[in-house]
Amino acid sequence: MKKSLSIMLGLILLASLLVACGGETQEQPTEESETEEGNEARMVEDDQGEVEVPSNPERVVSQYYVGHLLTLGVEPIGTLPTELDNPYIQNQIDGIENIGDPVDVETVIELDPDLIIASDQQSYEQLEKIAPTVLIEYGAHHVIEEMELLGEVLGEQQQATDWIEQFEEKGQQAKQQLDGIVAEDETVSIIEIWANQIYVYGNKWGRGGYNLYNVLELTPPDMVQENLIDDQPYLEVSLESLPDVAGDHIFLSVYGDDGGAERAQEIRNSDVWQSLDAVKNNNVYEINIDDFFYFDPIALEEQLDVQVDLLLGK
Repeated sequence: MKKSLSIMLGLILLASLLVACGGETQEQPTEESETEEGNEARMVEDDQGEVEVPSNPERVVSQYYVGHLLTLGVEPIGTLPTELDNPYIQNQIDGIENIGDPVDVETVIELDPDLIIASDQQSYEQLEKIAPTVLIEYGAHHVIEEMELLGEVLGEQQQATDWIEQFEEKGQQAKQQLDGIVAEDETVSIIEIWANQIYVYGNKWGRGGYNLYNVLELTPPDMVQENLIDDQPYLEVSLESLPDVAGDHIFLSVYGDDGGAERAQEIRNSDVWQSLDAVKNNNVYEINIDDFFYFDPIALEEQLDVQVDLLLGK
């Protein structure tokens, strides 16, 4: 009897252990199912190396690149005021908060982002304390590189690829339209006049440079090629050195504030300006600085249409 009782107690104890083990085995999948896939982290490349970001960021604060993000199907929750002034995205910015310039850290904290895209080292060092932050230096890349970087960071690589392919096709069509308009041995430059400065631009800033030099494959003057293309975004020049950077065709913009408009008129009337081949041949195309300030995907598409029309109507 005692032996039977011992056997029975042993079986009960064994059954209890099996149930307990089975219960632990069942609880593990439950814990895993509570981890949302969108919150898992992954490693991406930015301008400093590898950085960990959420695989599916939903609350993105970005200093610049709003046009890029919108093209990728991502609406940021906060950005700089200059980005909100972009004329090409006015129907897409409702609900995007102004984070100030310089950035108001408290405003960013209140927005509770799960990813921040910084555009300079100083801002990065401030913002990385708030949330996972990537650094993509403003003006260090042209638009295709920026789209590839941001597509990877945001997990929208296919959207980035789709836009790049579509834009390249648009560029090919534009080149066909302009066939024979600018001779192969002619050069094209982008010049901007301020009250106290004159600038010439390359292909890594605004003013439509990427379109002219990369999309339409027009030729910059030697000095622009050597100092700016795929390198520096712009260069300050003097009135006397304008002949060194002025192409056979000039896209001209003017920052009219603080006496800029008056200075531009003085330069137009100067002997140096009047001596330029582009001026003599009526190959100067004036562009609105507000419309050509931006160089995001949305802006570049609109600007390309303007540039083609200007060249066709010369």
